[in-house]
Amino acid sequence: MLGFMHNWLEGILEDHLCILWGIGVPDDVQKATGEIEQDEKFSESDVSDSASELDGLREEAEEAAEKAANAMQEDPPSPTPSQTSTLSSSATPTLSDYQQNAYQFDVPDADENDDNDPDYVDPAVPFFHFSDSQIAAIRNCIAEIGLPTWVQRPPANLGEKAHGKLKASELLTLFSCIFPLIIPEFWHLPEATNLDRLHLESFHHLISATNIVCSFKTSNQDADTYTHHYVQYRLSIRNLFPQFKQRLNHHMAMHNSAQMKYWGPLPSLSEFPGERMNGMLQNINTNRRLSKSSIILSKTS
Repeated sequence: MLGFMHNWLEGILEDHLCILWGIGVPDDVQKATGEIEQDEKFSESDVSDSASELDGLREEAEEAAEKAANAMQEDPPSPTPSQTSTLSSSATPTLSDYQQNAYQFDVPDADENDDNDPDYVDPAVPFFHFSDSQIAAIRNCIAEIGLPTWVQRPPANLGEKAHGKLKASELLTLFSCIFPLIIPEFWHLPEATNLDRLHLESFHHLISATNIVCSFKTSNQDADTYTHHYVQYRLSIRNLFPQFKQRLNHHMAMHNSAQMKYWGPLPSLSEFPGERMNGMLQNINTNRRLSKSSIILSKTS
């Protein structure tokens, strides 16, 4: 059975915040991205080597074209009937003709779109990031919004390493209380572009699915509505973030609808009570002699 705390809060929502939106990118992802960018940078020696290699290829192509022209002049091949009808009697191939044709080979583009290639990235789709003013507006909303006293407020310096890893409850507060108030102000504007509207629609489907899967009441109709919004969300991130490879969590979350129909509201079956119990047990002072303590407890019982 899926636990919505790990699967949805610390899986779907955390990936959307950190990976897709780039707010608080994990160290391992940031390190991998930096290594890729470093590998893709060309040094002066790389540029020089590429230029010399290109010159060598051009010389080889010119030599091959010159040999082909000489062979044609010495022993021209007999034209086929179709070629005879299209060539005039005075048309004689020149060296420039062969040099021009030497570069007309049909070489497949390495970046050609291939639906079967999982590493393909559409160069027309830029990497997403919020502007500095938008990040400031999000942090101001976190600091100023009124929340119940029993709700833990997310860190006001969201995205900085100083606050550490976000808790599951903080992620839930962000996506259920804070982001719905501030994110539409960025994309629901008269001057919004078509890309902005697509981001807003994707965000709408994510929040709708979140409100359903995290609710303490449900129905078969709610479960079907969740499936609709979640499928639309997955389709939207495939188009908006083509460089993102969807993870196992995204596939497993497709089963939340069936679980709601069978078990009822998922928060009642979540990992939160078990995590609290684990925390209580970890805080018990055993003086680093847990094995001896368990032996004594078993004898006394």
